[in-house]
Amino acid sequence: MSGAPEIVRDRAAQRALLERFARERPAAILLDPAGPTLLDVFSGKTLPIDWSHLEGVGEARNRDTGAPYLALLRDDGRQVILADVGIAFEPVVAGTGPLPGLPTVVCFRDFAATAGRIEHLLVDHPGEPVTRDHLDLFLFLVALVDGARAVGFDVSVEERRLERILGEIEARSSD
Repeated sequence: MSGAPEIVRDRAAQRALLERFARERPAAILLDPAGPTLLDVFSGKTLPIDWSHLEGVGEARNRDTGAPYLALLRDDGRQVILADVGIAFEPVVAGTGPLPGLPTVVCFRDFAATAGRIEHLLVDHPGEPVTRDHLDLFLFLVALVDGARAVGFDVSVEERRLERILGEIEARSSD
């Protein structure tokens, strides 16, 4: 992401900015203002918005792609990023320890791609031993799920998928 966005603190202006941003990206994000709830279109997951815990909203551009994004800055220090990929968030490494190369922001597209990759390695290559790559991918998934949970997503489906992957890793490791 780019430098710090200009932060909007006025509640009405925050709502207007969020509504406009979501309206311009219906393939990525939908907003139910009555909730208010955001829908990550790719994953089908919803995220409630609690205005009382929002310190500010800022719009900026990704320094690498130039694409606009919206940062919802929460009073707990976490932020939720709205972008063309949907709803993104910071991974949490409390359960994994530091992970080299971990991106600062992840999304459910990252989960789908990485889980698919590790499942391919485990299922389609049954004779190969578990490697450090398998474990690194798994830890990335754990950090991503922990980050999603920390911002308020229900991650029960992803947790069950992680349990299946871990079971396969453990079974392969004990062979």
